[in-house]
Amino acid sequence: MTIKNLKSKIVDLELGLKPYGLHLRGLLPLNDDDKDTLTQPISKLANKNNLAIALVGNIGSSFWPQFTVAPEYTDGMPDPLDRWSKRVASQLSNDLDSAPLFPSDGPPYFPFQQWAKRAEGLSQSPIGLLIHPQYGLWHAYRFALILSIDEVLPESADIVKSPCISCAEQPCLSNCPVGALTTNGYDDPKCVGYLELNTGCDCNQQGCQARNACPVGNIHRYVDAQHLFHLRAFIGAH
Repeated sequence: MTIKNLKSKIVDLELGLKPYGLHLRGLLPLNDDDKDTLTQPISKLANKNNLAIALVGNIGSSFWPQFTVAPEYTDGMPDPLDRWSKRVASQLSNDLDSAPLFPSDGPPYFPFQQWAKRAEGLSQSPIGLLIHPQYGLWHAYRFALILSIDEVLPESADIVKSPCISCAEQPCLSNCPVGALTTNGYDDPKCVGYLELNTGCDCNQQGCQARNACPVGNIHRYVDAQHLFHLRAFIGAH
């Protein structure tokens, strides 16, 4: 496969993602640790040479209109977003001779955050989510595809300077109404307990106030319905 073919494969993937409001977020080569972790999905590929991971995700609410008209959203069954993501990824993987990977599969779970750091040079925000210099906290990774390419990729992208470094006030920490977020970590039982006992609180009505307080990438902020959907899923998982 030549560079042109690699570009063609990327174009095919992006065209396949577009109807679902999803984006190719980055490419990274499989290292030795990845190969050990991904033995089973790799075994399903016809071409096992020069493998790479393509990270796929949303930017802001890019996928929300498509997801909310999908059968998974309306059928009342558990885990609608995971099931929708798996359907989309499975279809694309068949078209592109690739193997799909999902952040919800586990334990053990695939290291999506580590892959994102390698692919996009991102770092963690004080509240634990990866922060993007353009999208802020309003992005996510829905799945990944293992692809065979014929292009040598860098082991990792250049590290992007985190916007959190120059954010002296760190409103994400101070705006949590229950103080569940500190520089020492995240107290998720404290957060969930507060949400369950205070159904009329701002977090339950407008989404996580700590996340909303981040000044980076506000133009990409999730629409309220999506933000609350993720919040309800978070509470339900606990």
